[in-house]
Amino acid sequence: MTREMTPRTCDVELRRIAGTVSRLKSFGLRMAALGGAILTASVLPTTSQENEREPTYPVGIRQVEYVDTHYGVRNMALAVFYPAVIREGSTTPFVMPFFTDLNLYKDAEMAFDGTRRPLVMFSHGRGSNGLYYAWFAQVLASHGYIVAAPYHYHANTYDSTIAYLANRLWQRPVDVSLDISFLLSDPFWGKYVDPDRIGVAGHSQGGFTALWLGGAKVNAEKYLAFQKGWRNNPQVPEHLREELPLDPEPALNVKDERVKAVFAMAPGIVQAFGMDEAGLEQLNVPAYLTVGAGDTQTPPEENAEFAAKHIPGAELTIIPGAVDHEIFVNECDEEGKNEFPEACKDAPGVDRGTIHDAVGNAALKFFDTNLGTGHGK
Repeated sequence: MTREMTPRTCDVELRRIAGTVSRLKSFGLRMAALGGAILTASVLPTTSQENEREPTYPVGIRQVEYVDTHYGVRNMALAVFYPAVIREGSTTPFVMPFFTDLNLYKDAEMAFDGTRRPLVMFSHGRGSNGLYYAWFAQVLASHGYIVAAPYHYHANTYDSTIAYLANRLWQRPVDVSLDISFLLSDPFWGKYVDPDRIGVAGHSQGGFTALWLGGAKVNAEKYLAFQKGWRNNPQVPEHLREELPLDPEPALNVKDERVKAVFAMAPGIVQAFGMDEAGLEQLNVPAYLTVGAGDTQTPPEENAEFAAKHIPGAELTIIPGAVDHEIFVNECDEEGKNEFPEACKDAPGVDRGTIHDAVGNAALKFFDTNLGTGHGK
């Protein structure tokens, strides 16, 4: 059943956005201060051994920026993870406070044998940024992938506005497409990326973005109703509401034909954004969806399960137990758990590291199979 975006539900969503953005902004600023279908449903393996391959490469990371002029002059930023060559004395570890089990090297040399590499774009959750999912990028990059994680314009930890968090949601997939074009045409990255092997992954609103880029469509009337919900929400200051667009047209055709596979983690909020049965049926590239059974922010039944039911050939994996929405964020060290318990602490008995191993292996197999690397077959 499609949930109408009434003023009441808009208020609930506003509080959820405010809480998430506030928590993640605090998280990000503290880090900066410290320097750093036929529907097939399955259950995630309880161990990480199945289909596991040993990492081949150390992982480099580069912060990339460029100027885009398609929607005014905008500074665009990405974190790019890639297979690297580590030479003694020439590389510096890239350290992120509060997180653990990450081994990244700042601006390390690219490992390159003359064969262009598959690219996976990663779309972060609302008000977040791609560094919070470095574990996922590390898995893929250590096996030869290039993973580019945009800081979604005006919708990331350090810089966000209500217009881009709400009514201009279509900007997310559009900007991912612009980022792909930039990487393919850039003198440095263009010689490493294979334009015929591009996938997209994402979490939460980023998971929805991944489905959108793969070809799923929103219903114009339902998306407009969602926009009107925000435009009419009295909790949003009037001068901000006046800036919120009421135009579904830019959201209707955001599919990127270059995207060959989508991997969506806890996508949401699928129906409230206007993506219905008919729209989901338009997604015609391989799709893998996964979600925690205990997700309280994007409940599986009305989001990932609903989407997988209507996406042709989609695979759905439900992680059993009290596994909540933040399970897909980096594993935290003890300091992180103490400072940010909502984002870092899981329910008793939930092992984030083990779940990351299993999800990472599933993503690796999925992209290996569908981006033509051969390892997943």
